[in-house]
Amino acid sequence: MNIFILIASVLLVAIIAGLLYLAWCGLFANITVEERDEGPFLLVYKKHTGDYKNIGPVLDDVYHTLRDKHDLTTTRGFGLYYDNPQLVEKANLRSLGGCVVDGLTPEELHRRYPGVSESFGVAAFPASLSVAAEFPYRGTVSVILGVFRVYPRLHAWMKKYKRRSVPVMEIYDTPNRKITYLAAVGVPDSIYENLLNQGT
Repeated sequence: MNIFILIASVLLVAIIAGLLYLAWCGLFANITVEERDEGPFLLVYKKHTGDYKNIGPVLDDVYHTLRDKHDLTTTRGFGLYYDNPQLVEKANLRSLGGCVVDGLTPEELHRRYPGVSESFGVAAFPASLSVAAEFPYRGTVSVILGVFRVYPRLHAWMKKYKRRSVPVMEIYDTPNRKITYLAAVGVPDSIYENLLNQGT
């Protein structure tokens, strides 16, 4: 076989395999933006300042500490992103990262796992009318694709229907393999500020 045909065949297979993988990660996923009630959520988290792409270790730290030190296993992680990276320098971007704890109130968490609040911020995020979208979750590649595929649609919807700008929460739902993007427009600014102030 001609060496050039062989190389072209290998490249074609690699390109097809790459496209199939990206499709599995959400490259061609249908995205619907809607307004719906979401929450409440019990959040355990740490503050992060800097490039949003570096928040992964923060989520991992919270997850592993809860599991290994406190025997508390969670299945959903989250990031709450305060600033528009097109308007704020990367070094100054503010975010929170951690876990969503299901089935407990803050009081129950403090009583059953008293050490958690000594290490992390703990807060109840209220139920709220939210602008929401969902995207497949297949790992880091899906998170990156979501930035380019979901956020333009989310912001366009909010601009069209004149919703106020608020921090956006991404919930990484491992069992259901999806990322839920929430702009909780019904949550007062004071609650977002309190979350920052309470974080570690």
